[in-house]
Amino acid sequence: MSSLIRLMPVLSLLLVLGSAGREPAFGKGAGFVLLREGVGARAEAMGGAYTAVARDQTAAAWNPAGIGALKGKDFLVTHHSSFQEIQQIYGGWAYGNGRSGVALSLGIYSVGGIEARTGPSSQPQGTFGIYEIIAGLTYAKRIKTGLYAGATARALHESIGPEQASGFSVDLGLLYRFDKNGLTAGASYRNLGRMEVMDTQRTPLPGTFRAGIAWQAKWFTGSLDLGAPRHGSVGVYTGMELRVKRALCLRAGYRTGNDIRDWSFGFGIQPGSWRMEYAYVPAALGLDGSHRLEFGIR
Repeated sequence: MSSLIRLMPVLSLLLVLGSAGREPAFGKGAGFVLLREGVGARAEAMGGAYTAVARDQTAAAWNPAGIGALKGKDFLVTHHSSFQEIQQIYGGWAYGNGRSGVALSLGIYSVGGIEARTGPSSQPQGTFGIYEIIAGLTYAKRIKTGLYAGATARALHESIGPEQASGFSVDLGLLYRFDKNGLTAGASYRNLGRMEVMDTQRTPLPGTFRAGIAWQAKWFTGSLDLGAPRHGSVGVYTGMELRVKRALCLRAGYRTGNDIRDWSFGFGIQPGSWRMEYAYVPAALGLDGSHRLEFGIR
């Protein structure tokens, strides 16, 4: 308990960052919307409740402090397809020795087939797409027994039709592993940065504060996150993972604060050093659900 109390000033700083500047820029919500999309099939199958769970390469996106707790190497490639022709391809490599770690990440996101209109009309004037490229470098380090801190720096590029802009973002994270009881706590602030002016406006990034706890036993993992986006609704995220056999895991999750998604489901197969993960997230409002497929090796 005393260790958690000593963490409170740093957690408070992250909370201040997460709640600062809640008025939307230009009277609108945050842009670069695909930065809000989670990375990895395991995390999404568990409802996005991954802030205190992340100790693989995807920690670079969820909570960079988790890279410091990684032991060995981890390489993965994941693909995500969703409604409105949303496509996400993400690849990454990470290495850690339990005391410090480093990770490299590359994500390509696209939304195609968006109809272009200048006013009410029965037929669109054409279609355009949104394309985003994200390249990141993560470093994390154990700063005392059980406590890890990390940061991810990203270069961003966005193209909306003929318009383009570049920028940068930084994620900050903390992870604390309690002694011998399988309990972990984590906090992160994601997407702190800015973009160049595109056309006449600067795209505001979807900054988000996350805090979570997780409990892991031999055959079961349960997790709970609270998310407070700079632009949007506060959400609660819950997830569970049940290892039914040595090489097979079943997963489910539930989230609030999202009008389109709530439940999520998935499974993972890891017979040895390689793994395959799958997640399905149904969508409301008559939209197609999203599918995530991930392959990794350690």
